[in-house]
Amino acid sequence: MANVTDPLARHIHGTNPQNLLEYITRQKIYDTRYWKEECFGLAAVDIAEKAATQLKAVGGSYGGNSQPTRFLCLVLKMLQIQPADDVVEELVSNEEFKYVRALGAFYLRLTGRPADIYAQLEPLMNDYRPLRRRDVTVWTLTTMDDFVDDLLRSDR
Repeated sequence: MANVTDPLARHIHGTNPQNLLEYITRQKIYDTRYWKEECFGLAAVDIAEKAATQLKAVGGSYGGNSQPTRFLCLVLKMLQIQPADDVVEELVSNEEFKYVRALGAFYLRLTGRPADIYAQLEPLMNDYRPLRRRDVTVWTLTTMDDFVDDLLRSDR
């Protein structure tokens, strides 16, 4: 059962961490080839390595049938294994790989406490590196500070 949350994981916001992503989105992630071949049996260190080597964009779903991006697959895997807080801090503070940093920031925004979120994400507002964002039908360019601003301000 590769799609089960770690039994030692704590509940986040009163629910199973995987439930932070919608049911349909989770099912589409479980059905992707990337999830089945690349995300099976990953540890926190492996997720950082995959993010550094394989992520080329941030985003949720794309295309007519709403295929989930690799970014979203790795977010779900992090929700499953629930890495330690110091591992998440390392992901957020990683200055070498921008998509590792974006993955850590997104995960922190989903699971963190408000004080921790603002304390760790506000320094990223000074990072102006470009990020590719995959939307439903188009690719757009954004910067890390705009991405973090969206994380801090928007509800979804």
